[in-house]
Amino acid sequence: MKLHWLLILLASWAVYLNSLDNSFHYDDSHAIVENPHLRSLDQIPEFFADPSAFSREPAMAMYRPVLLTSLAFNYAVGAYQVRGYHLVNILVHSLVALLVCLVVAALSASSWAGWWAGMLFALHPVHTQAVNYITSRSELLCGLGVLAAFYLAGVRRRWRPLAWVAYVLALLSKEAAVVLVPLLALQELRRPAPQRDWKAHLPFWGLTLGYLALITANGFLPHSLAQEVRPLGAQLCTQLKALVYYLHLLAMPVHLSVEHAFAVSPGPGVAVLLSLLLILSLLWCAWRSPRAAASLGLGWFLAGLGLTFFTPLNVLVNEHRLYLPFIGLLLVLPLAQPRLRWAGFVFLAILGLLSFERNRVWRDEYTLWGDAVSQAPQMFRAQSNWGLALYGRGQVQEALVAFERSLQLNPRYSKTWSNLGAVYEDLGRNAEAIRAYEQALTLAPGLAGVHNNLGRLLLAQGDQVGAEAQLQQALVLDPYYAQARVNLGLLRQQRGEYEAAARQYQEALRLDPTAAEALNNLGLLYLDQGRPGEARTTLERALQLRPDYQEAQLNLDLLELRGQGAPSAQRYSQLLERYPQQASLWLALGQMRAAAGDWQGAAVAGEEARRLSPGLRGVPVFLADVYHHLGRLSEAVEACRQAIAQAPAEAGLYNNLAAALAAAGKTAEALEATRQALELDPANARAAQNLRQLIQAHGAP
Repeated sequence: MKLHWLLILLASWAVYLNSLDNSFHYDDSHAIVENPHLRSLDQIPEFFADPSAFSREPAMAMYRPVLLTSLAFNYAVGAYQVRGYHLVNILVHSLVALLVCLVVAALSASSWAGWWAGMLFALHPVHTQAVNYITSRSELLCGLGVLAAFYLAGVRRRWRPLAWVAYVLALLSKEAAVVLVPLLALQELRRPAPQRDWKAHLPFWGLTLGYLALITANGFLPHSLAQEVRPLGAQLCTQLKALVYYLHLLAMPVHLSVEHAFAVSPGPGVAVLLSLLLILSLLWCAWRSPRAAASLGLGWFLAGLGLTFFTPLNVLVNEHRLYLPFIGLLLVLPLAQPRLRWAGFVFLAILGLLSFERNRVWRDEYTLWGDAVSQAPQMFRAQSNWGLALYGRGQVQEALVAFERSLQLNPRYSKTWSNLGAVYEDLGRNAEAIRAYEQALTLAPGLAGVHNNLGRLLLAQGDQVGAEAQLQQALVLDPYYAQARVNLGLLRQQRGEYEAAARQYQEALRLDPTAAEALNNLGLLYLDQGRPGEARTTLERALQLRPDYQEAQLNLDLLELRGQGAPSAQRYSQLLERYPQQASLWLALGQMRAAAGDWQGAAVAGEEARRLSPGLRGVPVFLADVYHHLGRLSEAVEACRQAIAQAPAEAGLYNNLAAALAAAGKTAEALEATRQALELDPANARAAQNLRQLIQAHGAP
């Protein structure tokens, strides 16, 4: 038996070793990478009291304190080195596979059946989601606790206090652990009536009721049940159909995906009725089976998926939900048949290879969501996340196509609107970016990230009042939002409120010690205050945190050149040799050339800045002025319009447009631009003067 156990452990590790460098995924971002609660072991008591500690985003609150405790220890040991997180997931999975072996061997009275069950569980590719997706560790820990409690209390009927402890740990890992109560009841019913001991179940009932009372008191259960994702009837019909779909995935695990092409069933249609007939037939077969374990196994499978019928779920089917229910099907299969063993070895090898290959799909967001859209191009969430993965790789146009496709499939998905806003920003289409962010907030007003993005964009356009309102709202929704603190600090810095700005940067660093952008801005703040030594030290700290942070390196190099007393022309020439892709440097070079009267050289530098970063604030305004001086009036008009698209609320930009139009002989359009400037700012003296001059010169009304 010990050799059997060793083989199961080795198989579990062998098949998942190629997953160690796979990245964080999906909800891992807000639950792990951006979650400030995990960054100190002192926060562990908070995990057991406050469901909002689960995430940086309070709206994503879940009560899973054991999961959070394990993640906090991961962070304490290796911060965000992803290997440590994967090692824990693989370890827990291997222990669960070992427990599967013990449970099935005991229930079937066959050590061979137990070994086959443990190996099938360890190697089956349907579990690659639970093992690779780090936040799904809750599923692994829940499975470990439930199996341990079932083995001790339901199979061996010994060490029941340890079973109680295991059950509590399972409950505090994931709410799905309540399945233990019906599983123990099914196991008890298998015994002859005189041997049944229902009183032994009372502690588990008591623990379950206590757990339900706890998650009701802390708000987790009411919040979960209040989410009206779809009507109850549609939920029941959809999940009934999902049962058969899950059976298909387990039998033929060759089309696995993080997002399956699976649709809601609004009512009892043909697919739902056929699914019901199949489930009823399986129940009848299990009841008539001479193998008592078969009825327990099918009951285990159905009970394990029972919560999905009544819990609102955004994702209709998920492979990690099969982690615990799958064990029931292992009780149904005749794993002890000697004639199946040689074929079984081939089958195990195939499963192992499929899992090994599936791990490659989980390498990063690009491979994961690229696989998802290839298998389910009609799923809006897959298209949206694929767009985000493309955007993260700098493929902005391709990301735009994916987001637009996602909105065609579902125009009410707020996260797609938010991501589309970021793409529009990169393309310099700021007015469209604002509309996209506003649409996202119309659909989901509680998205702190969207308020932050909108505030940052408004700040870049010079709308400090609007920016402050959005950033403050982001912090009301999420007081732990370090990036919103950074942006609010930048706003204060632009106003010259240096002490207030420094406080925001320091608070951002307290919430997120890895916030290199806060250090970069703080370094520039020190420079504005005439404190070059502190500026240098702070910028160096930013680079220690993020060695590839080019903006901080650029600022540090610029500081060094200033310290050497290098003239401006030489300074920018040296910097552009090091950073030829920095649009802000090209803009600064253009401004320097314009100040020296080199308008042709200024145009070349400004156009390069625009090519590198179409959305960089200040470039269209600068180019409009340069083109005007060069007599390239049509280009000056177009540049003015681009500047207005970036900041439509700035009256001064309409004045610039009016001047360019008037110079181009387009008097009527110049008058209209001047009047728009006055509508935005009735006290604008320059606009009023332009209007008078245009009327006097051209007799316009």
